Amino acid sequence: MVKTKVRIGFAGTPKIAFDHFSKLLEIDNISIEFVLTQPNKASGRGLTQKESLFANQDNKIPVYQPENLNSQSAKDLICSHAIDLMVVVAYGKLIPNWLLAYPKNGCLNVHFSLLPEHRGAAPMQRAIANGDKVSGVSFMKLEEGLDEGPVYEKVVTNIENKDFYEVEDLLLESSINKIGSVIESIQDGLEAQNQDHSKASYAEKIDKDEGKINWHLPSAHIKNKFRAFKKWPQSYFDLKGEKTKILSLDIDTSRTGRPGEVCAFDKQSLDIFCKDGVVSITAVQFPGKKVISSLDFFNSKRDIISKGDLLI
Repeated sequence: MVKTKVRIGFAGTPKIAFDHFSKLLEIDNISIEFVLTQPNKASGRGLTQKESLFANQDNKIPVYQPENLNSQSAKDLICSHAIDLMVVVAYGKLIPNWLLAYPKNGCLNVHFSLLPEHRGAAPMQRAIANGDKVSGVSFMKLEEGLDEGPVYEKVVTNIENKDFYEVEDLLLESSINKIGSVIESIQDGLEAQNQDHSKASYAEKIDKDEGKINWHLPSAHIKNKFRAFKKWPQSYFDLKGEKTKILSLDIDTSRTGRPGEVCAFDKQSLDIFCKDGVVSITAVQFPGKKVISSLDFFNSKRDIISKGDLLI
């Protein structure tokens, strides 16, 4: 007996969403009826319109980019499609109540944490910055509260000592390998299980100023934040009024001193004391310049950086 295809709408915006979309296109028993993605946004110095990743796919699936999901025009477009499930991956807009209730089986959201931990906008970054050893993907039913809906399935992944790019790749692979079977199970009647709300934590949106190194923090915290913010906003410190991005660092707890003070500066690294040790910086980038090694850093700045200087 041939199974009836699961008709889904798909809502997502960045590449991590497009990768899920591409995977779902390959699954025979899933039919994507339409895509919701955010409107094109102006970017770059020329403020040119950056076209959606979904705009030129070959399958001629309708792509809608409404400014307001509560507008009558958006409702008319979406409701012209009968769907069993709405799949949401990093869409970037709040799904209104009418759309939560519209699909036969509701809305499935892919969230990159082990709910109820790290609800919110930046679960991967907050998990890494927090020093979590494990994270994962939660396939949850969207409800009105922020990531409070019941969970269909979870996939657990080891993220110890990994940076944002590595964690994103691991969780993406886990998610796209699992999402097809989760959708099929929901269609077959899988019931989602309520979260334990008493154990909830929140992953607030990252602010660009969080990238600035606080030398009063323990070395492990500084390294975790460096890993978490590797894509954006990146870790940096002020050097004589110049914002200096850190591209590579290590830590050493065998030496201690005044937080923010230069411990040593040579061809191998710039070493700065933190709360419980030393942060050794081995590659940097100055505004508008290319990344340079510790050797080039030393050769270009040794006249203005000395042992004992305070970089706060």
